[in-house]
Amino acid sequence: MVERLFSGNEMPLLISSGKGANSLSAWIAANKQQFEDGLTHHGGILFRGFGIDTVESFNHVMKCFQSEPIPYMFRSSPREELAASAKNIYRSTSYPQERSINMHNESSYSRIWGMKIVFCSIQPAEQGGETPLADSRNVLKDIDGVLVEKFRQKGVKYRRNLLPNLGMPWQEVFQTGDKAVVQEVCLKYAITYEFRNQDHLIIEWTKPAVYRHPVSGEETWFNHIMFFNKFSRYAELGLSEDDMLPDDYLVSDTFFGDGTVISFAEYTEICNAYRKNIVSFPWQRGDVLFLDNMLTAHGRYPYKGERTIATAIIEPASDEFFSPIILK
Repeated sequence: MVERLFSGNEMPLLISSGKGANSLSAWIAANKQQFEDGLTHHGGILFRGFGIDTVESFNHVMKCFQSEPIPYMFRSSPREELAASAKNIYRSTSYPQERSINMHNESSYSRIWGMKIVFCSIQPAEQGGETPLADSRNVLKDIDGVLVEKFRQKGVKYRRNLLPNLGMPWQEVFQTGDKAVVQEVCLKYAITYEFRNQDHLIIEWTKPAVYRHPVSGEETWFNHIMFFNKFSRYAELGLSEDDMLPDDYLVSDTFFGDGTVISFAEYTEICNAYRKNIVSFPWQRGDVLFLDNMLTAHGRYPYKGERTIATAIIEPASDEFFSPIILK
């Protein structure tokens, strides 16, 4: 059965069945164009009732696609593979369960990302733990036009402060302990870097804030401007916008592409656009959620009890294709 999950909201499209796990792979294979068209139109499709409630059955579904799940590189949060037999199938972000995870499009800060991100509910939380969604096309429309134009013209500059015991060590982010490898990656992807000492690395790079979807041609708010901004860190620590946190205590920050500061009012404008467009639903065991990563942002609400949501990212894309940045 195909229907909308929410009355009056396009996303996500709900496709339900009682036919069991094997039928999901068969359905996708038999309805590939309908699946792709629906995902582009709605931004997300939720498959329910297909019994995909183990890592193995989720991994089987992922084999329907020509793209194998891609590794989670240039990390912004800790991830662990759920099973040795399911390569690049990860537990969704390891983050304190009493905290929310801000809205974002997966790896939109990176030069390389996946066009699709897929979640599988193996063990829903006892309470909470929803994955809120927001259509990034609508988020863009709901941000003040003057602010959007500033980002169109200037882009966004990202800064990350990589330190152990504060955020993430550079060895985790780059998945290597070799400084030479880090330097090679940074040069390849136009990232400036500074090793303050053996454990402290600062990296900066600039990207567009608004992208055009390669299939629909629609413009979409595809970035980590809010997620990485210092005011998100302030909120996490219970600080006000008037407090001053030393740069060394900021795991990340975002600026306009020319290095000018994003004001608290501008940050708040972006936050409000996300809030206006959020939809969420309680996970059921066996749910599989496909998102077009460029069209749909996601987050996570706090939860209680055990929660295992598996995730996979497929169909790599890069700035080399989407923007004039040329990767050496």
